[in-house]
Amino acid sequence: MILGKIIKKDIKQMPRKILDISLVEDNKSDLTFFNIDEEETNETLKALKQSYVTNNYKEETILNLQNTLKSNSEDTSKELKLESYKRYNNALDLSIKGYLTSAYELIEKAIEINPKDVDILNLKGLLTLLKCDFAKAFESFYTAMCYGNNELSRKYVDMLSSDEFKVFLGRYNHSIRFINEEMNQESIHILENMIDDDPDLIEPYIILSLIYDKIGNVKKREHYLSRLREVDKDNPLLEKKKEEKEEKKEDVKPKKKSKNSKPFLIFGVCLLLALGAYHMYSKNKIDKLNEQLSNHEQELNKAGKELNEKDKEIKEKEKELNNAKNEGKKEDTQVIVSDEETLYHKAVDESKDKNYKEAIKNFEYIVSQGKSKKYISEAVYQLALLNEKTGNDEEAIKYYKRYINTYTKNDQYYDDAFYQLGMLYYDKGDLEDAKNTFYGLRSEVPDSMYNNSKVNDILKEK
Repeated sequence: MILGKIIKKDIKQMPRKILDISLVEDNKSDLTFFNIDEEETNETLKALKQSYVTNNYKEETILNLQNTLKSNSEDTSKELKLESYKRYNNALDLSIKGYLTSAYELIEKAIEINPKDVDILNLKGLLTLLKCDFAKAFESFYTAMCYGNNELSRKYVDMLSSDEFKVFLGRYNHSIRFINEEMNQESIHILENMIDDDPDLIEPYIILSLIYDKIGNVKKREHYLSRLREVDKDNPLLEKKKEEKEEKKEDVKPKKKSKNSKPFLIFGVCLLLALGAYHMYSKNKIDKLNEQLSNHEQELNKAGKELNEKDKEIKEKEKELNNAKNEGKKEDTQVIVSDEETLYHKAVDESKDKNYKEAIKNFEYIVSQGKSKKYISEAVYQLALLNEKTGNDEEAIKYYKRYINTYTKNDQYYDDAFYQLGMLYYDKGDLEDAKNTFYGLRSEVPDSMYNNSKVNDILKEK
């Protein structure tokens, strides 16, 4: 699942607000509550909306009363909305330029003034997703969809409720858990794979820079801080590092030569104090990092729980609604699966006959157009093997990673893909990526037959 590119494309396509006060709508009676489209064709979505309205009725009433008290006149109400539009437009400009932290702060202020505007809610959802705050993102999109049924909100509500996103969230959550269990290499493996696939998300860079800072790898820490600057130019972590560097520069002052031995004694005492202070600083920094990661794991667990609960609601409703429709669709589905199955077996036969070019072409078609997870997943793995066999290592790596990042240890070729990818890296002379891959194998599938002496020997190499 590649979220970042989709989100950035949608941000660029967000509408701008016209800053003409005469065109600003003013609701004299603001007691509109959530919008429920009676012609909504998706009964599941309609039922969820009705549930959401019921749960938020009291909160909405209080909000409307507060807005009524704040609005002394029609002009005041319009000017407040105009102010929210200005902040929305500024947030949109900053988002496109890469200043996502400042953009998020502006959109939060816009929401405070105008909490029912669908565009403002959607932009907040997009920015929150880039920050990897998944629960808040879902809430923004779902609220926007309830206020006004729109295509963008619906798109992201469906995406965040999908099985594919559940796999993504599970892996992300797993990487945080590894850090708390002091399994840093395993966490690094997952996060670096995620960055390779989705380089526009902010938080993986933050976490990786903190992990490398914790384990003392300054080069890697600076690398990920540099990557972070590319996706969020004014991230608070960058400002913090800048301040630390400036403090260090101020601390380094030239010493004048002196024949007096007393200054040397004072310097010695100061050095001991500085070393003690540095030790305490390092310890505090590590403790703070652990606390941050622990808090973040709790947030991710909460997000996962909320999304799972919402997913259960959707599935229960869909099950009821689809039972009646399934009979009519069975024949069509069987035809589609049958066609995929035929094409898959044809590609397998072509592979056996060493007609690799045609086999790859047919497997690629199944991956891009297929409907059945069974044949799509097997086609992805076969594409990795065939590309490796024909010397196209970069494509092979791409498909091995795709299999690992899309599927779970319950799927047939999950540990095979880890092992084949690790060995491919090793044979290419890329020991670092080979070791990271095998760390991933060892943590994700500890009882795999591929966790053998050969893998252990590679992990011991330097």
